[in-house]
Amino acid sequence: MMSPVVSAADIAAAARQAGMGGRTVCVHSSLRSFGTVADGPSTIVQGLLDVGATVLVPTSSFRFCLAPKPDTAPTRSFNSEDDGSIPPTGTTPQRGFDVSARFIDPAMGAVPASVLADPRHVRGDHPLSSFAAIGPGAHALVGGQSAEDVYSPLAELVARDGVVVCMGVGLDATTLLHLAEAQADLRLLRRWALCSDGTVVEAVHGGCSHGFERLAPAVESTERRRVVGESTWRIFDAKALLAMATEQFRRDPSAGVCSDPACARCRDQLAYAIAAG
Repeated sequence: MMSPVVSAADIAAAARQAGMGGRTVCVHSSLRSFGTVADGPSTIVQGLLDVGATVLVPTSSFRFCLAPKPDTAPTRSFNSEDDGSIPPTGTTPQRGFDVSARFIDPAMGAVPASVLADPRHVRGDHPLSSFAAIGPGAHALVGGQSAEDVYSPLAELVARDGVVVCMGVGLDATTLLHLAEAQADLRLLRRWALCSDGTVVEAVHGGCSHGFERLAPAVESTERRRVVGESTWRIFDAKALLAMATEQFRRDPSAGVCSDPACARCRDQLAYAIAAG
């Protein structure tokens, strides 16, 4: 039996039924999870816009990352930059980042890439971990993002009574949980990045997210599910998700640690939490 072709009308109907109409929606997604989508990833975005939503997506771009300079790296970094994995060996960005850049890491997926390809988008000013938005509240949503304030779009999402929807993906894709880490005083990490004017800036970013599915029992009371095409949507009230996850991280700083004992990001973040007492 062939899978149904998902249309913008299908996305709009599901979004409306899930209470997303007119709201700010942070989307984490796998286009493949839907099966067949008419006209590709822009259909997902358009369906949400059709119900008056403002769409927020992560648009990370580690192409602009640089190795830390010896005179700028902190002496006690607790920083996974030190593991040598970023930037990739032998790579140097050919140009710096600004908000007009259209590059996005391929791992972000097709839906965020389609937002960046749409001339109506607004991109936040973070050289490595930007967010982009499209819709009536886009400017206000991402306009405050900076290298030092990486998750201001997510704080704005919460302030606007927004929604997080994971379309065919899990909590390990949910960037709001990094904001929960920060609110629980789990120190975010730092990298260095090249900007379009040639300056090098320190940029705050999130750590490892591969263990975030372990938080599912702690946040299940705010989770709703819906199936669209072949994609299972996990829908969360952003404010409730942030509060529940923050409390879990405060009780147990290791709550989101991944299963890899050699993970430098988890190791460094936990080391800082232990040192901070």
